[in-house]
Formats: sequence, structure tokens, C-alpha cells
Amino acid sequence: MVRISAGMLVLLGLAACGSGVTPGSVEEDNAVDVGISAFKDVCLASAPSFANAAELAKRYSAQDWMDLGEAKVSMTKDRSLSVQIKPNKECAITTQMRPGEIVHVQFMNAVIAATNSPAITVQTPNPFVAILGGRKYTFTHNRSGGEAYVMAPKR
Repeated sequence: MVRISAGMLVLLGLAACGSGVTPGSVEEDNAVDVGISAFKDVCLASAPSFANAAELAKRYSAQDWMDLGEAKVSMTKDRSLSVQIKPNKECAITTQMRPGEIVHVQFMNAVIAATNSPAITVQTPNPFVAILGGRKYTFTHNRSGGEAYVMAPKR
């Protein structure tokens, strides 16, 4: 059995996506980045079990999955987006580095919308805890070498 930590999954995704700065789909302040869209449509939508996350990720062309024991990883053919899933434990989306702060604002707004939490703001410390579907999750936006959007049930 292979054990992959949450940090390792994020690093695998960031390494797969590369760390070059590209504008991606954040061309305007009001355009939602593809990584944020994937986080909402895959991670937030499949919580708490993340059981159907792989199926939902097909919408983003993540189809060929690498099995890493209890974790699964997939990326787009152009390696611009990756999805990491540990059923019942974690879901993460990684993309290449995006310029500016707009993706962080979009990440926070996605979590705020999903959790209906007025206590969360764009200035909330990172990582932070929020409740989704009656369950507490730790949410993280890691910008080291790329963009990683991560959620994991709080233990």
C-alpha cells in the first residue's frame, strides 16, 4: 500500500502542471479561472466522500487516472490542470501559476458561496476551516510553484 500525504499530492500536481506563469483563463477580473471552476465542479460538488470526483473531472478532460494506492491523480493532456483525489480524505486541483491575486479572491468566493459562511472573507488566514454539508473542512490555497486548491475534512 502506497501512502501519499496531502502535501505530496499537491507537489505531484504542481510538478505535473509546471510552474511557469501563464495567464490561463484569467484574462479579465470577472473571468473565472479554470482551476477555480474545476475546484467548484469537482471538489466542492463531490464532498464529503469525493466518490464521484473522477467522473466530474471528465468535464475538464482529466480522464486517465494514475492509481497511487489510496489516492488517484489525473491531469489534462496539456498538463495545465491536475486533479488529486483521496476518497473521504482530500480533493485538490492544481494549475500553473497565475499572475496577480484574482485567483485567490475567486477561490475564497467559491468557498464562501459553497459554505454560506459570512465569517470567511478574502483576508481570512490560509489555511482556514469552514463547514460544508454539516462537516468541517480545511481549505487551502497554496501558490508555491503553481496554484493548488485543496479541501480536506478536518479531523
